[in-house]
Amino acid sequence: MTSIPPAWTHLQPDSLKALLEPPGRVPQAIRLTPYNVPVEAALQVPMVIAARLLLALAVEKGGLVLTPAGALKRVDVRHVFDGTEWPGYDKTTTLAMNKVINEDDAYGVLFTRIVLQAAGLLRKRLGVLKATKVGNALLAPEAAPALLAELFEALFWKVNLQDFDNNPIDFWPQHHMGVVLWSLSVTAHGWSSAASLMESCTIMDTLDKVPRPDLPEFAMVSRVLRPLTWLGVFESRKQKRHSGRGVDEDFRKGALFGQLVAFEVEMKGAEAARH
Repeated sequence: MTSIPPAWTHLQPDSLKALLEPPGRVPQAIRLTPYNVPVEAALQVPMVIAARLLLALAVEKGGLVLTPAGALKRVDVRHVFDGTEWPGYDKTTTLAMNKVINEDDAYGVLFTRIVLQAAGLLRKRLGVLKATKVGNALLAPEAAPALLAELFEALFWKVNLQDFDNNPIDFWPQHHMGVVLWSLSVTAHGWSSAASLMESCTIMDTLDKVPRPDLPEFAMVSRVLRPLTWLGVFESRKQKRHSGRGVDEDFRKGALFGQLVAFEVEMKGAEAARH
């Protein structure tokens, strides 16, 4: 049986390069287009909801006082936790397992807080997190699409996602996120497993020795697919696996993906065609 080559192998070399450069920033071949995103749709995105709750709380209190370890206080964590739902995470289970909710227990809250800091919308000074001028401005409901774009950029290009998952695979596939996102845009139209999306959308030969064969799939979920669902541009559903290994979810792109992210690339054999 012949394996299907990854989607990115159909790109012109210059387009592939433009999806990889510059490092650490939104690639040349990607444009974020928040002006195409409906305000009401942006306001329903999990991370936008959490970000607006945190920013509003920081403004209302004149800053969020952090614990000596640098985490949000429980009362502030609970405020955001109670007001949010996160694809792939069950709040009932979290509440059943924890008498009190610390920031480490509320993964979505922790994730959003760090992304907001990376985006420059929350700034820490003397143990207090304060909303910046830009963060305050993005609190307006009509600014929700712009807030979504800021979160999207910071999450994939200003945060090291390996810090969240304890997966020993260094930075993969985040170092070629532009390639992964374009590949997802042309492959994830219908429900697909994380393993199949990994094979068709990532550059596997950049992986060094992997301690366990399932680690790349878990990295694909925790560093790409799960964050995309929290950004509202992907959807997920539980799916029973036929084997004992693998992630028990399928994923597909949603309408917001095409509204928020645009690509300027050329395919092999179609020099005039752009996706």
